[in-house]
Amino acid sequence: MLPSTTVRPPRGVRLALRLGYPLAGLLLFLLLTLAVEAAAQASDSFDGFLGRADRVGEPVALVVAGALGLLLGVVWSSSVLAEALRAQVGGRAITLSWDDARVSVPRALVEDVVVGTDVVLLGAGTVELARVRCDLDRPALLVALVEHGYPAPRTEDPHEEVFTPWARTAQDLPRQERRLLAARGEALTDGAHGDAELLRRQLAARGVMVRDVHRPGRRARVQEWRVIPGALPAMSARAARDTARTAPARPRAGDTSSLGNERPAARPPWHEPEPLEAGRATLRAALA
Repeated sequence: MLPSTTVRPPRGVRLALRLGYPLAGLLLFLLLTLAVEAAAQASDSFDGFLGRADRVGEPVALVVAGALGLLLGVVWSSSVLAEALRAQVGGRAITLSWDDARVSVPRALVEDVVVGTDVVLLGAGTVELARVRCDLDRPALLVALVEHGYPAPRTEDPHEEVFTPWARTAQDLPRQERRLLAARGEALTDGAHGDAELLRRQLAARGVMVRDVHRPGRRARVQEWRVIPGALPAMSARAARDTARTAPARPRAGDTSSLGNERPAARPPWHEPEPLEAGRATLRAALA
């Protein structure tokens, strides 16, 4: 069996991060030092932080500030690279890690792969076992997937047209699903990507697939959802209205011509939607 392959962001992106942040820190601290020295030279009461500033451009101050800015830039770039998305592709499983989130999917459960705007791993019944924005080196990821025997990746999501933008006021989903979507939106706003991933799995286990889409004019990403057919027994608000229009009219008060001896049927108790029946073993194994 081939050893697992680690796929990271493109080399050019990593190089820009490793060099860009340290250089930015260096230039920023040099400019701040020059500004402080200029203020000290123009003031009679302020002598600067490293002794009296007889002239702008003191070598000691510039060296100390430049070294400090360079060090902070290196720490910053290392932190960004450590939180960037990375994929561990192996013959037994594929693991995606980013920020404080991590999801590992066994190879046997993956029936389809999408490598487009997002990396999507699809299982039985079109259940999304994993979904995350694709910031990886795509050619390297495609090669790794083929080498380890995964299905030929698609470039576009086959369910692109099925997703619906989520709104807090919408009533198209049962209450528990709406609460989970609201909690996930708050987690994304707070930058808690680990919590957002756990909530995505809970929604997927209930038959609701969710993705994040950037809309023009909005800084934050917008959640969109789709429901696997048969996963949720609850009707959408529009379907409920259509059913009400086509239902037989109720008899008016005092009109007993249509009642006969029949008793009104007992109203069945409402139960919370059960997880998706099709592919339940897949959900338990991959979304637990």
